[in-house]
Amino acid sequence: MTAPFPVIILAGGSGGPLADATGVQEKALLKIHGMAMLDRVVSAFHDSPEAGDIVVVGSDHLDELECMKMVRKRILPGINAVHNLLTAIGYTKTRLYKGASGHQGYIVSFCDAVFLTEEIITSTLRTIRGSDADIVLHYVERRTFEAAGLPAERTYIAIGEGRYTGTTIYYVRAFSKVLTSLDKLATMRKNRKDPQGILRVIGCEGEDFPKIEAALGRHLDAKVRILISPHPEMGMDVDKPADYELAKRILSP
Repeated sequence: MTAPFPVIILAGGSGGPLADATGVQEKALLKIHGMAMLDRVVSAFHDSPEAGDIVVVGSDHLDELECMKMVRKRILPGINAVHNLLTAIGYTKTRLYKGASGHQGYIVSFCDAVFLTEEIITSTLRTIRGSDADIVLHYVERRTFEAAGLPAERTYIAIGEGRYTGTTIYYVRAFSKVLTSLDKLATMRKNRKDPQGILRVIGCEGEDFPKIEAALGRHLDAKVRILISPHPEMGMDVDKPADYELAKRILSP
């Protein structure tokens, strides 16, 4: 039987419009129906048979949460999200994979991915397992939100006949390739709110998914797969007050 994936959850976010509106500075600690967002995310991953050890990047304030009993290791956040990810991957490779090569890689998610469920996570991770790629990115098409009766006001990227938004689960397998691509990852991260800007960075504006996969593969020196998720919840997070109000409306107490 194939071993479950280790999971890295980035939970270092603080401040911003959401904090101004709620008075809670650390996003991971913000409660929805009395349950902290990180509690919801960790519990959903913990319940999936495809998810294994969980590593959280965040402050020591998170230690007060019930979900930390399910977490293998909490790592203090660094200077930015890319640095946090690399630190968590370094720990996972050294302590969980014992430095071995040829391992099955890392699942990456976020403390505000509160719309994920065990079923969505299990389905998505099984799809990743069958992709045979170094990096897997998922996107959700606008019509998927509309068909589910969910708000569709988000940042989209126009590809072919559709409009797509990014999601809250990522996969990376080749740690050495990530290290050599830090500058490119930082540029892509900087343009995350401008999807067309990302395509301009890699020279693929107006292209289809296969050409974008190939271009990303060349830029990152890795085999990249872009998959379309049937789950609208994959494209939802809690990044602003309107998202928080939506979460309170549709999530169970």
